[in-house]
Amino acid sequence: MNDKPTDEAKGYYNYFQRGNVRLVTKEYSGAIEDYNKVIDQKPDYAPAYNFRGYAYREKGDYDRAIEDYNKAIEIKNDYVEAYINRGVAYAKKRKFDHAIADLNNAIALKPNLANAHYNRGVVYDIRGDYDLAIEDYTKAIQLKPDYPNAYNNRGIVYTKKNEHERAILDLTKTIQLKSDFVEAYNNRGAVYRRKGDYNLAIEDYTKAIQLKPSYAEPYSNRGAAYSKKGDYDLAIEDYDKAIQLKPDFVEAYNNRGIAYYEKNDYDRAIADYNKAITLKSDYAEPYSNRGAAYRSRGDYDRAIADYNKAIELKPDLASAYSNRGLVYQNKGDYDCAIVDYNKAIELKSDFAEAYNNRGETWLHLKEWEKAKLDLTVAKAMGLDIVMEFHNDYESVPDFEEKLGVKLPEEIAMMLTPTEA
Repeated sequence: MNDKPTDEAKGYYNYFQRGNVRLVTKEYSGAIEDYNKVIDQKPDYAPAYNFRGYAYREKGDYDRAIEDYNKAIEIKNDYVEAYINRGVAYAKKRKFDHAIADLNNAIALKPNLANAHYNRGVVYDIRGDYDLAIEDYTKAIQLKPDYPNAYNNRGIVYTKKNEHERAILDLTKTIQLKSDFVEAYNNRGAVYRRKGDYNLAIEDYTKAIQLKPSYAEPYSNRGAAYSKKGDYDLAIEDYDKAIQLKPDFVEAYNNRGIAYYEKNDYDRAIADYNKAITLKSDYAEPYSNRGAAYRSRGDYDRAIADYNKAIELKPDLASAYSNRGLVYQNKGDYDCAIVDYNKAIELKSDFAEAYNNRGETWLHLKEWEKAKLDLTVAKAMGLDIVMEFHNDYESVPDFEEKLGVKLPEEIAMMLTPTEA
């Protein structure tokens, strides 16, 4: 028997091989042209549809990708890779139920395929089903212990669940498996920043930048870590670089605005918040932050309008309620201030600043016991209530003179600096 391929077979297979090479080198349009020729010559060749679908998906043409995956599965109904790829395409279109159904099919056909569990984990993660995502990433790791992407993604999910130590273990394992995994350094830096380990965060962001100097995110994130340390000039330098690399980087504009705000440069802060809002009009945080800048300039009506918008866009944004409460407090509308502080604390039970601000408002209302309780809670949470009080008043006597009241001795002592 002559097993040599015919000239026709050689033709379509040569196109297929060249298409695969182009796919690997990200020449997607050229790859599609080659797969078109394969399909013209051999319309029942399922891999050509599957790979062409991949090329369309990488070009962002998810509908055409799904059409090709449909055809591949129609030709070969146990084509595991086509189910996985179609699931990924559905996830890109945010059709999560369709995506999970496809990945379930892939797992049913081939239960020990790590990639299928990994991709289903990605979909669960995007959908916010974090425990299910962790289960799938864990299964992928069991099946393929040297799977850096699975460790990285599980670390990200643990971060979202505030399980920081587990996140660091996973991200460290990722780096051990793949020492040039840029995103893992960036992600671990984010965990360290959440934990308040700003120097370790900066080390990781710096490593990510060294590995990939064109990667905007670690510049912005390092800027946030510098801001937390009070190094606002270094922070602004990093935000500048992030914006240079990625001119539509909304978060970098917002964060640079925060740095300018901390430097009392309210005009520049507002300009950055304006830019962030222009780029993403449904982004609540820059409205809230711009409100703080307006409040600091004494423009209370604009501040309240911005906080209202932030709350409309993100009703669970505790800081917007607390900051709007401050504006009402500044305007002397103490009842409205208390309502906002109550809501902020309801949304975030460990919100020390909101307890402190509500405590100061109770002082204005001469509700001494309520004030003492809130100030005590804020202090127990680690807030320097004396410094916060002295940001607004020179001293307890200054407060008493301005309000025409006499603070109870115990509260006066709480708000008086101790002598060195």
